[in-house]
Amino acid sequence: MIIMPLPILFLLLLAAFIFFKLNRKQGGRLLLWTSGIWFLIITTAPVPKGLVKSLETQYTQISDTVLKELFDSCDIIVLGSGHSDDKNLSPNNQLTKAALGRLIEGIRIHRLIPGSRLILSGYKGTTELPQALVLYRTALQLGVDSASMSMLPLPINTRMEAEEYIKNFGKRNNLVLVTCAIHMPRAMKLFKKAGLNPIPGPTNFILKQGLPRNSWKWVPSPAYTNMMEAAVHEYVGMLWMFLGGN
Repeated sequence: MIIMPLPILFLLLLAAFIFFKLNRKQGGRLLLWTSGIWFLIITTAPVPKGLVKSLETQYTQISDTVLKELFDSCDIIVLGSGHSDDKNLSPNNQLTKAALGRLIEGIRIHRLIPGSRLILSGYKGTTELPQALVLYRTALQLGVDSASMSMLPLPINTRMEAEEYIKNFGKRNNLVLVTCAIHMPRAMKLFKKAGLNPIPGPTNFILKQGLPRNSWKWVPSPAYTNMMEAAVHEYVGMLWMFLGGN
C-alpha cells in the first residue's frame, strides 16, 4: 500500500511538513511542488489512462464467432475478485462489480461452447463463505446447470488459482481464462509460468471506445486516481513476480 499513488502523496506532504518544522524551507518548498505535480499526475486523465490502456489493449475480448470455432469442449476458469457475506443480499449482490462482471463473461463463453465446464474460484477470506460458492449460487440463479460447474474454494491469489486448477484438473484440457482486462497480462504470465497455456477472456474493461469525449481531462477526479491505483497494482505485481515473489 505504501507505494500506491495516494500514500505517496501523503508521504510527500508529511515530508514537506517535517522539513518546514526543521526550518529547512527550501527542501520543504521543493517537496510541496513535487506533491502538487504528483497530485496532478494521479488525478488527471493522461497518465492513469495511458497506464490502463497499456494493460487493457494487450488482449481483446473473444467474439461469439471465434468462441464457436474454438473447441467442442473446454474449461472456463473465472478468477475471484471479492465478495461479501451480507445475508440480507442475494448471491449476485454479495459479489463485487468486478466479480460479477467476470462471472457474466464466463457464463457467456460457457453458453457458446457446448460441453464446456465453468470453474469458479475464490477463497473466503474473513467471510463465512468462499467466493467460489457465492459465484456458484449466482450462476445457478442465472440458469447455469450445476452439473457443468466446479469450484476452487481455496486459492487466495492468481498464482494459487493456476496451481489449484492443475492439482484438480491437470494440464491437458483446453482452458479459457476469465479475469479483468487490466489484470489479464499478469494472470496470463502466472498461468503460463505454472505450465498452462490458456486462451485469454478479458472483461470489465475500464477504457471503452465510443464513450463521450471528456473535455475536462485536466480537472482532477478520483476516477483517475482509481485507474492509477489499479494500473500500479498490476505493474508492481508483475515486478514482484519477475523478482521471484509469490
